Amino acid sequence: MRLRLPRLARAVPPRRAAAAVFASAAAAALALSLAAAPARAQQTIINVPSVDQTPKGRVFFLHETQARDWSGESYWQTTHFLTYGLTKRFEAALTVYNVGSPFKRYAAVGVGWKTAQPLDFLPAGARRWEPVVGAGQMIPLSLRGRGAGLWSYAQGSVRLPGLGTRLMAGVSNGPPNLFGTHTTHLISSYEQPLHALGHRIGGPVGHAVEHMSLLGEWWSGRHEFAEFVPGVNYHTKSIVVILGYKLGNVPGTRGDGVIFEIGRTF
Repeated sequence: MRLRLPRLARAVPPRRAAAAVFASAAAAALALSLAAAPARAQQTIINVPSVDQTPKGRVFFLHETQARDWSGESYWQTTHFLTYGLTKRFEAALTVYNVGSPFKRYAAVGVGWKTAQPLDFLPAGARRWEPVVGAGQMIPLSLRGRGAGLWSYAQGSVRLPGLGTRLMAGVSNGPPNLFGTHTTHLISSYEQPLHALGHRIGGPVGHAVEHMSLLGEWWSGRHEFAEFVPGVNYHTKSIVVILGYKLGNVPGTRGDGVIFEIGRTF
């Protein structure tokens, strides 16, 4: 029995290759700016990478289920995220994407890294917005014989003073073996903590609400991740639970469904 090594993804046109090189260069440049900073340890908003980091020497694991069983379309897909904090500013990642029923064409296992850099050198007025820039890369290896590829992304985040709302926007460049097509697209997200509401409610219910946030993410374009996902999370220092609903960028798509995630920092 011969072991067949995965083939690399096919060459892409020069314009696409230039976009991939640009995104890779931006991610690599941000990775060089590593320094000490606190971490919140929520590695993704839902599937869009966040600017939080796994604490140094800690492990974060998250299970995600996506499911649908109505309107003539049923599926159950899982993704698993595993990260390790190499430094206070840099984490290694291992992710298994899209494994379930039916077995998707874009199932893959990926290895990579992520980093985030608070802009602490800015004037005090700007620091009130808690600006952070981040970047990362993953090398997805297809589980369906579609070869290997490179996913790169770069992003920036701010938190609105007073409201506490965190907004993120960035650019992502993904390969066909994970996204279904070679794509350069926008990514964005919001997080609205409910701490003040929980404090006002009080009691056991209020205490639970204090640990919750409303959140959402959006991937532009037409690809496997092209969707808007609103949701809510419950997050303590070690556990995060997320419930959301994904809406494809094409209205009425049968890929719409429920998303449930549970993760823990060890």
